[in-house]
Amino acid sequence: MNLLLAAALLLSSTPSQAFQPIHPITSAQFKFTALQADMTTAAQEASPPSQEPYTTTTTSVLPDMAAYSNGYKTVFNEISCSLVEPNAGALPLDLVGTYYKCGPAMFSAGSIPPPKNSLVKPKQPPVPDGTDPTRMVQHPFEGDGAILAVTFHGSKQAEVEDGDNNTKEPVDTVGKTTVRYKYVRTNAFTNERKKGKKLYTGMESTRSAPNVSSLGNDIHLPFYRHHLLTGLNKLRKNTSNTSVVYFSKKLLSLWSGGLPYKIDSLALSTEGRSQLGGIIKREESACGGRAVLDAKRNRILFYGIDEDSKASQLNLYEFNAKFQPITENDGLVQVKLPGLALIHDFGVTENYAVFVQSMLKVNGMQYMLSKEPGKTVIHLVSRAGSQNAGEIKSFQIPFDGFDDANLQFINAYEDNDGTVVFDAIRSDDRSQGSSNIQYPWATSLSEYKNLSTKKSLWRYRVHPQRGFISKDCLTEEQIYFGVVNQQKSGSAHRFIYAAAGALGSEVAPPQGIVKYDLESNTRESWFPESYEFCGEPMYASTEGETSEDAGYILSTLFNGKEETSELIVLRADSISQGPISRIPLGMAVPHGNHGCFASGDETNYTFEEIERRAKLADKMETRGSMWNEVKSDFSGLGLRFDDMEEYFGDMM
Repeated sequence: MNLLLAAALLLSSTPSQAFQPIHPITSAQFKFTALQADMTTAAQEASPPSQEPYTTTTTSVLPDMAAYSNGYKTVFNEISCSLVEPNAGALPLDLVGTYYKCGPAMFSAGSIPPPKNSLVKPKQPPVPDGTDPTRMVQHPFEGDGAILAVTFHGSKQAEVEDGDNNTKEPVDTVGKTTVRYKYVRTNAFTNERKKGKKLYTGMESTRSAPNVSSLGNDIHLPFYRHHLLTGLNKLRKNTSNTSVVYFSKKLLSLWSGGLPYKIDSLALSTEGRSQLGGIIKREESACGGRAVLDAKRNRILFYGIDEDSKASQLNLYEFNAKFQPITENDGLVQVKLPGLALIHDFGVTENYAVFVQSMLKVNGMQYMLSKEPGKTVIHLVSRAGSQNAGEIKSFQIPFDGFDDANLQFINAYEDNDGTVVFDAIRSDDRSQGSSNIQYPWATSLSEYKNLSTKKSLWRYRVHPQRGFISKDCLTEEQIYFGVVNQQKSGSAHRFIYAAAGALGSEVAPPQGIVKYDLESNTRESWFPESYEFCGEPMYASTEGETSEDAGYILSTLFNGKEETSELIVLRADSISQGPISRIPLGMAVPHGNHGCFASGDETNYTFEEIERRAKLADKMETRGSMWNEVKSDFSGLGLRFDDMEEYFGDMM
């Protein structure tokens, strides 16, 4: 029955900064004091989480919020294939592979017209954002997803194949990159581009409810990511805009509340929705918006939630290196969770998948916010193939003044004594003002503070037998999109990289890059001009790495003054040095969400391969045949991997 569920949550230009020491503290857990450039060390110990937060020094340079707000503008022109060389600095030749990033990019519905020979034509042409409020999304997270791909060729050069009548010399790509940018052709995207108007309005009442939780409308990743209708709701818009993952020669874009979309890793053409080789039996059993690698075993894990007001079912999927379900338990674990489970992220250790669930009160009326303290639970779910596969152990997190909902996991692992440790970015919405959102978004710092929660880095510890142990704030610094070296995913890590605000512990948009050393309790950072804003930092591994920070950090850098974007490259072991190379992308890439880096020759496609695939994909789309929804197998053209091929891998 399609009843609307209502959920109430119970619950700048600054100088580069080198490593700064952190004052010793008495807690068993270390805590970082966030320091900014040219400021004296804050001689204070961090207070316990339940007390007033410690003071963080700040800069005197405020972010240019008009420039930042320009990062929420619809992209009207895609990039099929473009060879680009750096405009500053040289690319390191050991940086080889492809960087992918996903995020919302269309904020006015139907801004990319359908192919010219489409049978259905929109009655209205694309319009600039804000021109027609009926076509605008209410929250930037609602925008249709698009993917950026940048292939680093290193020293690789294409070779002319034997018997090739084409005498054209291969393109020189040494020290260069090949850039692509494409919208994910979701069913919703296709429907709206044909009509030239917004067709999906399910989130409107959720976003605009008078008492909706400010955490629910948070920027950049709100707690409410889809509206709550039971069963398969055809008007739930899968924007496929939250994260993109590459594993076993397959590229998937994800969103919380719908099926993943398969993407061609060369041309970024959309191949269709995926049920992960058939392991997802029903479309109602949608995937979450994140996937996690088990680097030691070379596996990848996904999850999905069958949501219901009384009890939800968690489905945990695990795949081997060939993207086949592992043999143990057929790669599937299913457990019951209490009540309506809105879960958007998770962590993976050797034996467990770790989830954090805030208890929600559900009724048949409008969304409401309760001022009661939240009840939040950590679930340790034994992975398929483990000794107690499918067993769940749940432990309540003590309430310390604000809820632990909407955690952004960075990494999880098990200590020698079996303690599960995970680091996450925690949101504190107590400082938020009104959660009312309207376009244009965040044009002033005060408006941004009303839209974004205070975010800080926390460490949680829980033992499968002894229960909850502790949660500690490692830094009050305002950070976003924390990552580790993916080779450390699922095991103990030393370094964390994150995007950071320029005002220390004050709420400010992500702007610079910060690195935390958990072993020496130090940090270093780099910040760009006041009108430039970094996205998620992504660790790029290199062949034969000898240390955890021997690779590079990649991040998009949006210039809001000129409305252009670059991809910047930093040395992971010397963040304060700043970018060693800058790659102009030839467009303005909106503020995005999560990405990945697929390192090595497997994704070091030649320019000719990418160009050939891109031309073929464009040709297929202009025919108006909607090949991405056809069930025929175009895998020979590289344009479609059918679920059968995806499931059986090399056997076909």
